[in-house]
Amino acid sequence: MPILTRCYICLPLDLALDCKVMKNIKLKMATKEQKKKFVYARKAIVISGETLVEKDAVGIVVNSNPPKSEIFFVRAWINLFLDSAEFKSFDVSKTGDQFPKKICNICHRLMKTDNFDKNQNGINNRSVRRPSCHDCRKELDGVKMSNETRQKWNKTKPINIPYECPICCKRTIAGITSKVVLDHNHKNGQARGWVCDSCNTGIGRFKDNQELIKRAIKHIS
Repeated sequence: MPILTRCYICLPLDLALDCKVMKNIKLKMATKEQKKKFVYARKAIVISGETLVEKDAVGIVVNSNPPKSEIFFVRAWINLFLDSAEFKSFDVSKTGDQFPKKICNICHRLMKTDNFDKNQNGINNRSVRRPSCHDCRKELDGVKMSNETRQKWNKTKPINIPYECPICCKRTIAGITSKVVLDHNHKNGQARGWVCDSCNTGIGRFKDNQELIKRAIKHIS
């Protein structure tokens, strides 16, 4: 804006307008280049019998020198040189719940939004979908508890009584000032015990992975 103002004051009107036009052209060119930055693989990339990149995997153009371009693929975390026919550019700003396609936050594939389960309703009753696709969500959820196991543990659920979470030691009134949930092992479906919902969510965020938790401990140490 300061540049345009200076143009109008210091330059003849026709030159000032030229400056404005040139700036708009540059903005359009920058936007166009930005849209080209994100691409997805048209097919799986297989090298020496190993699938390095899945079909529809999202990548970012690192360097373009037609007919080859260097693409960094997010999920695989590798750079590959591909022919232009092996990938297609897309506008990443037009992906998500309100658009026909969305990027999975785990496999980082661009796919139809219908491949993401509905989670809840957001503002203006707009449907909000999960960030992970069906396949990744299924793998993430792992083995569910059996109804028999859940029914057995439900008999011991703390309700309307003083409760201290065995993980964070938060003291509350179960069901009144905190939500108590049954945590379970996602690998074998076995229950591990009652914890507050915050700790249960935290464990889930770390994917029940002890190595990730150790890294977190090291990070905050």
